[in-house]
Amino acid sequence: MATVTPEQVMKILELTDSLELHREAVVIPLLKRNGGGVAVLSDRRLQITVPSDRAFDEWFVELRDKLANIDLTTILH
Repeated sequence: MATVTPEQVMKILELTDSLELHREAVVIPLLKRNGGGVAVLSDRRLQITVPSDRAFDEWFVELRDKLANIDLTTILH
């Protein structure tokens, strides 16, 4: 199973920090999953799943755009 590296977690958290999301409101599963994804959980946290079938850097470039299409005001701050 492919796992998310500490460096990748920090890069994602730096991005969510720039969007002023509290780190406790961001969930990053440590296991990569086919397709990855971004979702708002029922407890008003943001889950960001890193894909296992794409290069991280390629996917990360698109992550900001994906987050821009989500109403982040519903996420706990």
